[in-house]
Amino acid sequence: MSGGRMVEWLFLALTVGLMMVLKRLHYGVTHYNIFLLILLGWSLALIIAFRVLSGTVADASAEDAPGEGKQTEGT
Repeated sequence: MSGGRMVEWLFLALTVGLMMVLKRLHYGVTHYNIFLLILLGWSLALIIAFRVLSGTVADASAEDAPGEGKQTEGT
């Protein structure tokens, strides 16, 4: 298993752990606004982390995409 894939599984395990801790503390019921802020922050962190992890693949595919970006003479 590659290092990037292991990091993705680690993020999944951390998400499960966070949900279990928040459930145990009853944050969804007693402190709903804080619970939502935690979820929003965690989601933002995951989005940024996965963008960074897959950034090299997205950059390489954007450079190779035909018809995108530069126009040829005659069109």
